[in-house]
Amino acid sequence: MRVHDFDLKLLRTFRAIVEADGIVGAQLTLNVSQSTLSTQLADLEKRLGFRVCYRGRSGFALTTAGQQIYNACEDLFSAADRFQNAAASISGELKGVLRLGIVDAMITNRTWDLSAIIGEFNDRAKKTVIEIFRDSPGDMERLLIEGSRDVTIGGAFTRKTAGIAYIPLFNEQHAIFCSNDHPLAGHEAVEIAELKHYVFVARRYLHRYDLERVGHISPGAIVEEMESQALLIQSGRFIGYLPVHYGETLRSLTRVRTTESIDYYSPFYLLHKNNAEENLLVRNFLNRVREAKMLKSEQYSQPIQPLESAIKKKRR
Repeated sequence: MRVHDFDLKLLRTFRAIVEADGIVGAQLTLNVSQSTLSTQLADLEKRLGFRVCYRGRSGFALTTAGQQIYNACEDLFSAADRFQNAAASISGELKGVLRLGIVDAMITNRTWDLSAIIGEFNDRAKKTVIEIFRDSPGDMERLLIEGSRDVTIGGAFTRKTAGIAYIPLFNEQHAIFCSNDHPLAGHEAVEIAELKHYVFVARRYLHRYDLERVGHISPGAIVEEMESQALLIQSGRFIGYLPVHYGETLRSLTRVRTTESIDYYSPFYLLHKNNAEENLLVRNFLNRVREAKMLKSEQYSQPIQPLESAIKKKRR
């Protein structure tokens, strides 16, 4: 099948429908009627010569062939974005797509104002489309290497991957939180050993470090996202580590005060490929980061310390 502009439009519609989990959701995203989207799906299937999805009263689901086409769409449109950015860099014009991956709960972080940096970038690159993805730290390096992201911002990187630059940004303080009606709420000096008697919830990419700090052998729950973790803590059945800037915004939660501090500081980095500054958009974004004067770790009260080192120190 030779791909024409019309086919690209159909493929973009198909991708939007998949990511919205069906035509109804995509109708709101694309501001197009359900009948139009159904017609475009049918046109795509006619062009391809096979069915890409099941749709109807039973719900929406991709066929095996449809999943393969969706995966191919990701490669196709990522390549198109890279081409557009390369053309912009050659022409010197700030237009194209900047794909930014971040961890969740960045909006409550006052230590490093990402929204202000994005605003400064957008002021200089008004023709640039900014795509923001919420990624797990465990996926960030892979997504960079694959070319799905231009820049990522996160923490919990215990090892450095070849070909990626790690720019230190800030240290994020983490403390144990419980619900306001939890037995530990309001206590001023809880013994660390006492924490073992309460069920612990941790994020998957941090649970080993969190649990070693409090002496738990295994968690009562493991989650992927911070909001899910906060929800379980709010239930009154769990305790767990949260970033202080995030936990303190939730009125239903309170910090657990222990006789010996077991708070920790997770170093955050901005990651990009070693040759990323050849991309004019990435270089412009990095310049906005540098202008924010947040790159010097000595500005912060706590030194940047890898998580592995922190664990070893705690064991001593």
